[in-house]
Amino acid sequence: MKKILFFLIIFLSSCSTTERFLPGFTPDFITKYFKEEVKPYGELPNFVKNTDVIAVWDKKLPGEINNEYSFLSMYKLDDRIFIPTDANNIHIVSSETGELKKTIDTELDIFSGIIADSDLLYFGSKQDTITAIKQSDHKVVWQRIMSSEVMSISEVANDTIYAITNDSKVTAIDINTGKFIWINSQIPSSLSIRGFSKPVISDDKLYVGFEDGRIVSYDSLNGDIIWQNQLKAINIETIIDRLNDIDGSMIIDNGILYVISYQGSLAAIDSFNGQVLWTNEASSIDGLAENDDNIFFVNDEGVLKAIDKYTGRQKWKQDQFFKRLIGTPIYYNDFILVCDIENYLHVFNSDSGITSGRIKIKNKIQSINVEYDSLYTLDNELNLKKYNINKIK
Repeated sequence: MKKILFFLIIFLSSCSTTERFLPGFTPDFITKYFKEEVKPYGELPNFVKNTDVIAVWDKKLPGEINNEYSFLSMYKLDDRIFIPTDANNIHIVSSETGELKKTIDTELDIFSGIIADSDLLYFGSKQDTITAIKQSDHKVVWQRIMSSEVMSISEVANDTIYAITNDSKVTAIDINTGKFIWINSQIPSSLSIRGFSKPVISDDKLYVGFEDGRIVSYDSLNGDIIWQNQLKAINIETIIDRLNDIDGSMIIDNGILYVISYQGSLAAIDSFNGQVLWTNEASSIDGLAENDDNIFFVNDEGVLKAIDKYTGRQKWKQDQFFKRLIGTPIYYNDFILVCDIENYLHVFNSDSGITSGRIKIKNKIQSINVEYDSLYTLDNELNLKKYNINKIK
């Protein structure tokens, strides 16, 4: 290090001599060394505060989540929060106090995230298994070997969970016995982004989004296909252009299924017959949020948009956060919450898109959960925080 500094001092002190022979010459490595770094995203915009952010409690849990692209996230049920870790553990935490109630050692690499009911915990692993564990005594009730890595699991419906595996198979599993009720296979895409949207269940129908932009509606009781549709890619000039995955959360409301794809479109689809009601050119690997009137999403440019549910027309867009906003928006207490690449959580007015507040999280935001008047954030160092956010009167 001393030799390098000495060389720079000698070189710079002799610049006047060097200029006589090579006017205007400065080596590239010096120019680049002192050049100000250009961020690949916009500066943090100013805003007028219009919210009260109240920190209710802040708890540090044992462990961490090291994988930058981990799907692990918290799951809340009643007064309990379930948090998986890289150490093959599941923490059960009180949502009222943040107190760690117990920790379950699964001995498996949890991958799909966690689903819970009043009695059992369900999760998929990198070991190609789905496991059901009893919350009271941590005993394994059943475990099934799947055809490949488990990417996502649905909520429990009619004593059944539905799992999507990496080979594009959909499997219905009886939660009481672990027996396979039915299996339906799709042809996997040769090129895709790693991830799957969570299956959606409504009126004895199961809706699944696939890597090639297809949405398939199944009879949830027997696995028969009711209808299927496909969101077209925006551009198909190259192989990369053809990436058209549906990886984000889908929404069903009043018989209409809302879905968004990467390099494709946002679409409203009649859930009964698969007819497309409207489409809006869009691209996102993340999911959707909703209120009574609008659908919200963040596109690949970090622009937050509100789209009218019934017409597909844009209500407003928030484009002051170029390449900063990431992840699935969350509707909460008449606000839209969106994460930031620098670990800010931004609070936007859901009627206008105007920035109303901001929370700085110390580490990478891993997961967010909202319920009634409470907001929970989890970072990758397993700091769990509870907030209340209200409009300033």
